[in-house]
Amino acid sequence: MTTAPAQPAPLAVLDRVTASMSALPPAVFAAVATNPTGTLADRAEGVRVLRTALGRGLVPAVNETAWPCARVQAEVFAWLKESGLAERCAESPDLADEVTVSVLDHAAAAERFSSTEANRLLADLLSIEAARKESAESEETRRERIKRQEAEARQQAETAAAKQMADNMAAAWGKRLRAWSAIEEVFGELGDVCGLGWDLSRTVLRHTGWQDAKRLADLLKKLPQIQDVVRQLGRMQSTEKPEETPILERLFGPVRRAPAELRDIDTPAVPHDTRGVERSGDIARMLPSEAILFIRPALRLLWHAKRAERALATYHVRGVEKEQLIADDAGAEARDADRPKKKQERGPIIVCLDTSGSMEGAPETIAKAVTLEAVRIANAEKRDCFLYAFSGPEQVAELDLSVKRGGVQGLLEFLGCSFHGGTDVAEPIARALKRVESAKWSRADAIIVSDGVFPVPGATSDAVASARKTLHLRVHGLLIGAVHSAAMSSLCNPVHVFKDWNALGSGRYD
Repeated sequence: MTTAPAQPAPLAVLDRVTASMSALPPAVFAAVATNPTGTLADRAEGVRVLRTALGRGLVPAVNETAWPCARVQAEVFAWLKESGLAERCAESPDLADEVTVSVLDHAAAAERFSSTEANRLLADLLSIEAARKESAESEETRRERIKRQEAEARQQAETAAAKQMADNMAAAWGKRLRAWSAIEEVFGELGDVCGLGWDLSRTVLRHTGWQDAKRLADLLKKLPQIQDVVRQLGRMQSTEKPEETPILERLFGPVRRAPAELRDIDTPAVPHDTRGVERSGDIARMLPSEAILFIRPALRLLWHAKRAERALATYHVRGVEKEQLIADDAGAEARDADRPKKKQERGPIIVCLDTSGSMEGAPETIAKAVTLEAVRIANAEKRDCFLYAFSGPEQVAELDLSVKRGGVQGLLEFLGCSFHGGTDVAEPIARALKRVESAKWSRADAIIVSDGVFPVPGATSDAVASARKTLHLRVHGLLIGAVHSAAMSSLCNPVHVFKDWNALGSGRYD
């Protein structure tokens, strides 16, 4: 007598469903509860595993859960990984929720397609069997063949549904992924922007300044000098974020180093100078007269006897060897090893950009390229970036270029503008110095981008010199269109002279 396999108790199933559902974000909970695919218990657990993996930028292993079916998991999870969508989910919980709900919706559509396709294949199978009904094969053989063909038809339907689901996911998310890739190609690794949603991506791509940004990004690939200059900006500073612990210390605990000290030891093994002759058994310091005893066969036995008694005539040499001693008390440094080390990061960037009429043309292109590169580097390294665009008296535009605070929109507006007006450097420098006095910007470096055609008031030069001494401020300069400028030299140290003119395609700017 055979015993039917034990079924899970209703209360156990309910507990499993409750545990899985309670771990889901609110945005996913309702979608799981109303989705018709599979059983609620399998679906809730499968979604929980998927959402947890996406939150870490990963995908689950195939067959880790019963939902969705293995063929769907193989196709869809592979696409999530290859497209990079899973990796982006680690940067945004909202995006991870949206992708999870998308998988749920497409899984329901795939199940409907699989059922329809399986019914169609089974109908074709029945018509074929009706035509073969008059064959001489036994009924048992016929039933076995039909059963095998039905299983193959369902497998084919599941495979087709899994591929269609992956294709539908690619179609639904492809446009957004391409938009994000285009934005990252221009602005760098701006995960925070991409995680803010599709609306922002469409806004950026449709902005009138987008084409300017795209052209500047292509130009920057040909301007290594600008990249090198911008990467020098921002003084190193300690942050509250601990430095990453080496793998060996994570596995075996902190490395404890006892303090060591060195002492000098006189030894003949490290010869520095000769101090006379002595008796010893050291062949390396043996006098030539003793070597004669070894060469003569009749006297060789005497030489061996003298060596055994350490009575060979040898040079007396003196040397000093350093010996390292480990101190007994290692407590102080051991305690230091236990204390987390602060991570070293570069400080913020302040760009003072000359937007006067003399910068029109090629210098304007270079100036905008510097601004774009500053945004790319600052946001890739999670640093703040601020722009002072100046021209004539009282004509200073301030722009926070930090992406989290909407800096991309402001940057696109700036890139779409043309330069004009006079040049007054005093006001932007005064504002930049005031900003550096705050704790948040105390480690900032400033860069002045200009053609160097402007007067410098004495008070401005004195203020910059004072900030160098008291605030340790570094002011870089990028000189465009000239090889020397007394005005730039009075404010900036160092002054970088732009030289990559051929990259602009029209030769050197005059």
